[in-house]
Amino acid sequence: MRRYYFLSLFFLLAVCLHAQEKTTTHEFFVSYGFAPVTSIPEPDLPINSDVNSKYTTSNEKISGTINIGYLFHLSDPFAIGVTYSYSTIKRDVVLGSSPVLAEIENKCHTIMLTGKYEWLHLKKFSFYSRVGIGFMLLKKGDMTLADLPYPDRYLPSATMENDRCVAWQVMPLGVEWNFTKSLALFAEGGVGSAGCGMAGVKVKF
Repeated sequence: MRRYYFLSLFFLLAVCLHAQEKTTTHEFFVSYGFAPVTSIPEPDLPINSDVNSKYTTSNEKISGTINIGYLFHLSDPFAIGVTYSYSTIKRDVVLGSSPVLAEIENKCHTIMLTGKYEWLHLKKFSFYSRVGIGFMLLKKGDMTLADLPYPDRYLPSATMENDRCVAWQVMPLGVEWNFTKSLALFAEGGVGSAGCGMAGVKVKF
């Protein structure tokens, strides 16, 4: 009987010690995203009354993204949080087949709710998937007129408003290298508004 008593006491002590083991509860990360994919609305440009034709844009150039995020672990494998991303988009303004008349640059601010699920842990390496959904706010564009002999007379009066669109992110494969107890380097691959590839550093506690 005494043997069972000590076994039970030992088991209870082991459970208590396991429950007190420190696991990750919070994650903060900073990263750079490559080649973001998103559907960004076209700016509303005026009509050139001389030829009765509307200005259009071409040669869209989207920068990489700077990402900052926070995740809270509901359990060891599952975490939810929020991610902020910043990027810019540049477009050339043309009239039909004209030379480039101006350039518009929008600053893009993206907020997404994020979920992460860790599905494999091997010593200092963790493998996971992450998804996000939210919106992108496009600040009204800054227009720079091209240096032409005869500057366009309609574009300087063009007015552009803030716009927004849906933002999303799907990262099927992410890997972390936990090189210290609280710091990790990570890389992710997938598609979405924050990039098709992403790399950065995390603080975990």
